[in-house]
Amino acid sequence: MINPDAKLVANIFDNPAQGSTREGFGKGVVEAGKIDERIVVLTADLAESTQAHHFQKAFPERFIQVGVAEQNMATVAAGMALYGKIPFFTSYAAFSPGRNWEQIRTTIGINNVHAIVCGMHAGISVGPDGATHQALEDIALMRSLPHFTVISACDVEEGRKATLAAARLGSPVYMRWGREKTPIMTTPETPFEIGKANLM
Repeated sequence: MINPDAKLVANIFDNPAQGSTREGFGKGVVEAGKIDERIVVLTADLAESTQAHHFQKAFPERFIQVGVAEQNMATVAAGMALYGKIPFFTSYAAFSPGRNWEQIRTTIGINNVHAIVCGMHAGISVGPDGATHQALEDIALMRSLPHFTVISACDVEEGRKATLAAARLGSPVYMRWGREKTPIMTTPETPFEIGKANLM
């Protein structure tokens, strides 16, 4: 489905405004947490890099630091989802879903539970960190799983709206986030709907 009435930024590449998509997650998950107290955030020792520290500051009682244990984080998130929470769990995409794909597949995808996998620093945008941190396979890995919706926001503003949409979806979601700042091409008024394209 295409939305021809989308309000987008004119002259996108002349626009000096920039932000990373992961910053959109940081804003969006706090906003979602204010709306729905079932939302919790877990991270694997990367609160600041994943922007989860904003949620930690706003809702410390709903923030869980699991340490460097991505497989455990996925299964804890699945358990929380089965008991009515809406967990967003964060790490670098090279490690989640890269390291914990089997746990995501078995405990979240097959069971169709509403947990949101947030793979940060995805793609080659983390060039200086080297090949071990460049998740190039994550979209292919997650699109192969049952029940998953895969979202990759185009900019910081769409990232905020995508986070809110993922919180409401009711089924498993993989959200792919970049590290580096990119031009902002959408506005707060630009509509966002999962599965619907905005025609530029």
